[in-house]
Amino acid sequence: MTLAHNPLATPAQREIEAQALRMFESAAMQAVIARLRPLFLADPRAQTMSGRATLEQNLHEIAFSAATCAASMDPARPRVAWTINLPHRWFGLDVPGSRHGVDNPDNIYRVAAIDEASSYELQGRVPPEPAPDVSFTIFSAYPGNGEDSHSLNVITLDEIDVGPDGRFVLSIDPRPADGRRNHLQVRPGAKLLFVRDSMHDWSRESPLALEIVRLAGPDAAPAGDDELIRRAVEIAERAVPYWIASMPKWFGQRAHNVIPQAGATNFAYAKQANVGAQWRLADDEALVITVDRMGAAYLGCQIADPWGAAPDYVEHSASLNAAQAQPNADGTYTFVIAKRDPQVHNWIDTAGLDEGTLLIRWQGVAPGALVPERSVRHAGVVKHAELAGVLDEGTRSLTPGDRSRQIEARRAAYARRLAHA
Repeated sequence: MTLAHNPLATPAQREIEAQALRMFESAAMQAVIARLRPLFLADPRAQTMSGRATLEQNLHEIAFSAATCAASMDPARPRVAWTINLPHRWFGLDVPGSRHGVDNPDNIYRVAAIDEASSYELQGRVPPEPAPDVSFTIFSAYPGNGEDSHSLNVITLDEIDVGPDGRFVLSIDPRPADGRRNHLQVRPGAKLLFVRDSMHDWSRESPLALEIVRLAGPDAAPAGDDELIRRAVEIAERAVPYWIASMPKWFGQRAHNVIPQAGATNFAYAKQANVGAQWRLADDEALVITVDRMGAAYLGCQIADPWGAAPDYVEHSASLNAAQAQPNADGTYTFVIAKRDPQVHNWIDTAGLDEGTLLIRWQGVAPGALVPERSVRHAGVVKHAELAGVLDEGTRSLTPGDRSRQIEARRAAYARRLAHA
C-alpha cells in the first residue's frame, strides 16, 4: 500500500478531479446547467436575499458533484475519492466545490464505488491523531446524485482491529462475517462505500489513509469519455430537482429559529443523533443555542445557505465543534449564530446570509447516553444588546484582533487538507 504524506492528496484523487473537471467543462454539461437554472429561479427561495446570493454557487456545485460521481463510480475499478468540499486549487487544477445537504466542515467525506456481487478489500492506516469519530457505511446511492440513499451496513473505527503500526484491512463482500472481525457485509442494492472522518481539531487530527482493491467480481469494460459525460448529465438532471426539494422537506416542518430536541438518525446504528432547523435573523439579532454534549465523541454545529450548501468555512467561522468552541462552566456548549460579530468566542458567522439551515450533530454517543430532552437546553433569538443577559458568566469575549487571529488559525489548519508537497 503506497501512502501519500497527505492521505487526501493521492494520484487517484487527482485523476478523478481532472476527469470530473473535463466533464464539467464540456458543452453538454454547460448546456444542462443552463437548462436547470430555471428550476432554481422558480423556487421561492430565489426571491430572497440569501437565496439569490447563493443560487449560482449551488447550481454549479451540484453539477460538479454530478461530474465527480460519474468519474468515480465504477465498481469494477474502485478508487477512494474525497468529495463534498470547498473549491480548491492543487496539482495545477482549479477544482470547483461540491457542497450540498448541509455538509459538515469537520468531515472528510470519501467515497468508493462497490457493487453487491464483488469482493473488495479496504486497506487503511490510522494516523497518530485520528478524528474522534470515523465511520464506514455501505449506501444504496452516491450522496447527492439525486436518489434517496439508504444505509445498508456500517462499522466504526472503534470496532475494527488495528495493528500496532496503525494499519488495518477491512473486507467488503456479500458473505456474512463468519468470525471475521474486520468485515462489512454487502447487501442487495449496495453501490457505495462512504467513509466519514469527523474531526474536532483541524490543526492536529488527520483522516485515515485509505486504498480500495477489488478482489473478485464480474467483468465490465470501462466507460469512455462520451458515456461518462452522458452519465454526468443524467445525474445532474436528477440531482438538481432532488436537492431543491430536499431542504424544505427536511427543514421546513417548523418555523424559523425553532430548534427541536435531538432525535436518532436513520443510520444503521444508534451512536449518533442530530437536530435540524431553519434560521432567519435581522442584522441586530442572534440565535443562541445551548446544547448538552451527552458524552458524544464528536459534537458540532454547522450552518448552510437556504439551498443547503455550507458557506466558506475557512474564511468564516460558519461552524464550530467541541474543540473549537468554548464550553460553559457546566460542560454545555452555547453557539451564537449571527450575521454581525457579537464579539464572543462561540460565534457562528452566517457569512453575510440572513437565513438558511443548520444541523447540530452528536456522534459516537454511548448506548443509553442519548437523552433527547437534555440535548438542547435552550434556544432563542435575542438582540445583540441583550446577549450578556443570556450567555454564561464565563463567556469569552473577542476583540477584532482576536477574531482575525481565530480565522488565521482556522485558515492554517484547513490548509493541511490541501498540502501535497
